[in-house]
Amino acid sequence: MNTEKDNRSGAICHATIVTIDASRRILRDAGLIWEQDRIVMIAASEVIHQQAAEKGISLEDASGKFVFPGFINTHTHLYQNLLKGLGTDTTLENWWHRVIAPAGIKIRKEHVAAAAAGGAIEALRSGVTTLVDYMQVHPVVQLSDVEIETLRDIGIRLVYGRGFRDTGRESGFPPELIEDTEMVLADVLRLKRKYEEPELMTRIWLAPAGVWALSPVGLRETAEFSRDYNVPVMMHMFETATDENVCRTRFNCSALECFEKSGLLNTHLLAVHCVEMGEAELTTFRSHNIFISHNPISNMYLASGVAPVPRMRELGMNIGLGTDGAASNNCNDMLEVIKSTALLHKGFFRNPLAVTAQEVLEMATIEAARCIGLEQEIGSLETGKKADLFILNPARCARTCPVHDPVASLVYSASSRAIEKVVINGRIVMNDGGFPVLDEIQILREEQLQAQDLLQRAGYRGYC
Repeated sequence: MNTEKDNRSGAICHATIVTIDASRRILRDAGLIWEQDRIVMIAASEVIHQQAAEKGISLEDASGKFVFPGFINTHTHLYQNLLKGLGTDTTLENWWHRVIAPAGIKIRKEHVAAAAAGGAIEALRSGVTTLVDYMQVHPVVQLSDVEIETLRDIGIRLVYGRGFRDTGRESGFPPELIEDTEMVLADVLRLKRKYEEPELMTRIWLAPAGVWALSPVGLRETAEFSRDYNVPVMMHMFETATDENVCRTRFNCSALECFEKSGLLNTHLLAVHCVEMGEAELTTFRSHNIFISHNPISNMYLASGVAPVPRMRELGMNIGLGTDGAASNNCNDMLEVIKSTALLHKGFFRNPLAVTAQEVLEMATIEAARCIGLEQEIGSLETGKKADLFILNPARCARTCPVHDPVASLVYSASSRAIEKVVINGRIVMNDGGFPVLDEIQILREEQLQAQDLLQRAGYRGYC
């Protein structure tokens, strides 16, 4: 829905700007100007007034409002948006076989399009400007294209993980969801040629489901491909004890030894979950500069455990936050993840400083940007960076009002109802709580219809 007529310039004044720059400045009665996709000025409001008038740029008075860098959701599965509420009160393994596999076999292009659109709407409403999506089921061709094009039209920044698995027939895994590794690698190159572009709105990564989903050949070829073509990798790692058990059986070594021997730790690697990690795993990952995606709500929902995030931070590891798929979270709301991260570790470790509000905000912004290699482009509000931001208006939501400390209020009392405007790559995607070029009601109606259709196809009787 983006066109050449889209407004790519704008200015905001009289706001409080939470920059997340190197000095972590919070600027009062300040403003910013963006032109095309870049922030060109951050200054006191009177300067912004003058410069906006000289440039002929429309100026928004944001008195009483707060401007933040857009959130980066470092892990989700948008197709699972159609499966909310189905995998309750069970383990990861049962959840996968009971919910994900039956739906994964039957999913089609129209399901993927509806799930991506609905998930993006929900993400935008919680301040997300970049999604890292892990599309792991491909029973029919070109599901990747459908999702990428849907999200491109909506206008959200995307790191797309082309997921796959190349083994599992012997354990009864559906053959429709098992793919040849060489075919997948060729598809990754095809997607890169077709969709990657200079404005960085779409990046393509390789996303093997996990070590439990790979043959020895598949694991080796994944690492080689990543190094040879400079394609980053995202992978579920150490989510449960399954990684260790599979590696002992299939690879005759520990999971850590398996990852080291394969060469996977020598790639740009975003390791998702990382719950079952001891000191050896943590220090080895730190020495290889492995990036972590922490998904606390999903880990609690599936009773997988608590990732050792405070120890990761002591070691200087870089951590981003993720919602995970809606089938193991039941929403795509980053504000819920942000608050849960802060509270979970305080309670679990009985330490109020285990993870602070400031640290959690950084994990949702600049640290997440480092996780995906875009820290020079997004993750903070600075001159020259991409205009990816949102405006929080506490007057829209009793839960969020009043605000004394904007960081504490964002982490502990913000609601998606208080998010008023979202700008991505200089385009106003959400304004005054609505979507200028999207029919939200129609998108959600279509999502409901396609969810019911998928459940019928997958044999979920009693839910349709």
